[in-house]
Amino acid sequence: MDTDSYPLCTDLITGPAAWKSSDFTDPAQWTTPLTSDDIGELFAALQHARQTGKELGSITREDFPLDGLAQKLKAVSHELTSQSGLAVLSGFPIDSDIPRADIELMYWGLCAHLGPAVTQNARGEIMVPVKNYGNGGLLNAATRGYQTNEALPFHTDSSDIVGLLCLQSAGEGGLSSITSSMTIHNELLRNHRELLGLYYAGFYYDRRDEQLDGEVPYYRNAVFAWHEGRLTCRYYVRHFIESAHERFDLELSPVERLALKTFEEIADRPENKITMRINPGDIQFLNNNVVVHARTAFVDADEINRELLRVWLNPFDAPTPPPGHAAFREGMPQKQIR
Repeated sequence: MDTDSYPLCTDLITGPAAWKSSDFTDPAQWTTPLTSDDIGELFAALQHARQTGKELGSITREDFPLDGLAQKLKAVSHELTSQSGLAVLSGFPIDSDIPRADIELMYWGLCAHLGPAVTQNARGEIMVPVKNYGNGGLLNAATRGYQTNEALPFHTDSSDIVGLLCLQSAGEGGLSSITSSMTIHNELLRNHRELLGLYYAGFYYDRRDEQLDGEVPYYRNAVFAWHEGRLTCRYYVRHFIESAHERFDLELSPVERLALKTFEEIADRPENKITMRINPGDIQFLNNNVVVHARTAFVDADEINRELLRVWLNPFDAPTPPPGHAAFREGMPQKQIR
């Protein structure tokens, strides 16, 4: 990736994507409830999709026809791509009498109306459970963020949009915080201009042992990119930067560590972030281009484990992304199973 090709944005970002917490006074501002008619459309579309005989990953929006709900999803897409970058749908059907396969297909079909999904790991999975896998925390070089109950610092995912359907909330913890990365950039420009170039140059990240045969086990990615009059952000989990430094002796200077600390301190300020609990039946959608998100550590209740279903997708008619900026935006390469 040629990060030198990214010019620095030296103007403050204005508009709805550069929000602060005071811009939200009520969760209703980011929440769209599903009605009984919407849920009826989901079940009708489920039957239509089943009749196609296609596997889940091959189901398109044409295979999952929606009417009034499709119009709501257009409004959600607009909010994600042209406004705050945050939207929640509430009341998705996850009742215990609904087969898991039906829940997954309805969730997939709904997401298909926002854009095509991409693979999330070297196994080629397109929908992954976010839960405690019992593999240990992020100090384990083979553990990804979606596999641990540890707190996750502010970060983005790889695709443009990440969707999280809550099947079960935690017994304790698991709160989600969201901050506008456009607001972070504005603060850096105002008060930490000396650090700004480091974010455009980027950092090395550990591939977490998911590289293909013959590939190097790390990659470099810029945090900010300015392209065709649009600022975009990708800030992956800081632990992966630190483990790339520790495992592969890649440079991570004191001033680069300061830049990482400064980014996350700005993101975590109360005046910049909103915090929410994702409840069962909620689908949280975030635009990784303009917001970063974090999660507190969680503890599972007795015999009830926190679980969310994650989908990565890129919206239809998305703006041309900065060349090479978002590693794995089009999905992670799949290893050959032998």
